[in-house]
Amino acid sequence: MLLRGTRLLCRSTSPLRLRPSRAAMNLGELVTALNEFAPPALAESWDNVGLLVEPSPPHVVSTLFLTNDLTEEVMEEAVQKKAELILSYHPPIFTPLKRVTWGTWKERLVVRALEHRIGIYSPHTAYDAVRHGVNNWLAKGLGACTSVPLHPSTAPSYPTEGPHRVEFCADSTEQLETLLSKIKDIQGISSVTTLPARVEGEEQTRVSLNCSQKALLEVVALLSKNSSLYHKTEILLLQKVMNACFTCVSRLP
Repeated sequence: MLLRGTRLLCRSTSPLRLRPSRAAMNLGELVTALNEFAPPALAESWDNVGLLVEPSPPHVVSTLFLTNDLTEEVMEEAVQKKAELILSYHPPIFTPLKRVTWGTWKERLVVRALEHRIGIYSPHTAYDAVRHGVNNWLAKGLGACTSVPLHPSTAPSYPTEGPHRVEFCADSTEQLETLLSKIKDIQGISSVTTLPARVEGEEQTRVSLNCSQKALLEVVALLSKNSSLYHKTEILLLQKVMNACFTCVSRLP
């Protein structure tokens, strides 16, 4: 996936530089694109994925630094390259931090990132599970084989329950939380997911859910009573179940 308007730097002896199609991308817009490519909902429940460190807005990204593991050495290299966002496959923040001081190397990473206005994003097991992701790539090392998921994963991009899918963007307010709580109480609702989004330059929350025909009528009625909250609603009829994402692979012929 090539994100428009960013320069990609891969940590290696010869960093890869890709010519951008435009000057830069807003961080929120970039994170939305990354989340759509590999929804965080695909990640394992124990994992810590997504945007882990966010500089104060507005934050524009023109250089995206890629690394497998974010160490202090890698952080200094990203600072020298003037990166605005680091995409680290493994999350540098895993367990909750009780403080942010100069005491441990993980805390120092956060301090350095914020000092230099560098965001940190980690996909980890979301990239493992996404279709044609890391697990598929690893399976190719076995040679000619057929890959099947051992534990199917689901996410907004890969709905598996309910014949209808509803999506809408709304302002991130307490009213939205109340609305989502009411939606989740409706029988026949599944896969309710929220992701950050950017609509016409404003930060929004993108809501996706799958539901039955009966639940759809209740959702539409509920949304009609709260029309001031959301900006756009899409209702999709799921003609067939989409393929599950790969979490584990390999079955030799």
